[in-house]
Amino acid sequence: MRPIPRAPVVLFASTVALLFGCGGTIPGEDASGLAESELRTRYDEFPAVLSESEFERWSTARGTLIKGFDRICGDTICSGDFSNLSTLELTCSATSKMKKVKDCVWVLGGSIGYVDGRTGALSTEPRVFTCHIPVAGTANELLSTLTQAGDDALNAPLANGASFYDGLTKCFEGVVGQPPPASTGTVYRDLAEQLWEVDADQGSQWSQVERALARSFDDVCGDTFCEGDYNNIALLDFSCAARATTGRVRTCRATFGLAATQVSARGALSTNTTTRTCDVSVHAPRAALLSALSGPEPLRASLPGKTSSIYDALVDCL
Repeated sequence: MRPIPRAPVVLFASTVALLFGCGGTIPGEDASGLAESELRTRYDEFPAVLSESEFERWSTARGTLIKGFDRICGDTICSGDFSNLSTLELTCSATSKMKKVKDCVWVLGGSIGYVDGRTGALSTEPRVFTCHIPVAGTANELLSTLTQAGDDALNAPLANGASFYDGLTKCFEGVVGQPPPASTGTVYRDLAEQLWEVDADQGSQWSQVERALARSFDDVCGDTFCEGDYNNIALLDFSCAARATTGRVRTCRATFGLAATQVSARGALSTNTTTRTCDVSVHAPRAALLSALSGPEPLRASLPGKTSSIYDALVDCL
């Protein structure tokens, strides 16, 4: 029997190559599968899409959204295991010409800290959550809706009927932390818990220190730590272990969430996230640490008995 000739197959393959190109893509698409109409549509994040006046409106609305979340967080989403959620990023993408909003993401970080009662070792469970907000319409429509809502922008219904708050609550449905590690002693305890038990005023003062440290880090991050691969870094938690009987602080730990966003060819926002912990050696009475960090610049304040600061420890770590 004669072999079946293969010339027709070669001719057919050549014809396909001539019609559709060597890559085998269909007409109207590139190698990534994007249609020509999609290729002509460029997407970018708001800072690159909005005009100067529009970006000022977005900055104001963004700040209002974050303040609104911080205001209600403790009674709602932050009543779960991750009670110290902080915003790493809040941004949206849109088409470059028509400014049609494609996607919005709210990136939040939280951390749970534990103190080993026997050794005083600190352990943490930090997480970063990327929450996609259901959006529609144009950037101008979105900005108008948020502006008109004022301080209640978080709950303002957007073009599709949902709100930023709706997107966040859906994002955190079912989120729980891991059970705490087993502790084998009661020699050490969490410093914040001690201060609240000893004196409510000292507990409140420590809470103010924690907030001031987060603000101080935000102030310096843009010119220092946030210039690398992760341009959004937030201090999620600063906790310390102290002896239960004397209140002498053994060590402290700063926990951070890191995030970077990018826009796909179809306009979807994706995030690259990670977490990091930085240990800070202290070895000082709790009252001395509280006093040292209660000034206007706690991040750069000299630690008790040292010439170094928390900032110095972060330089080596971050």
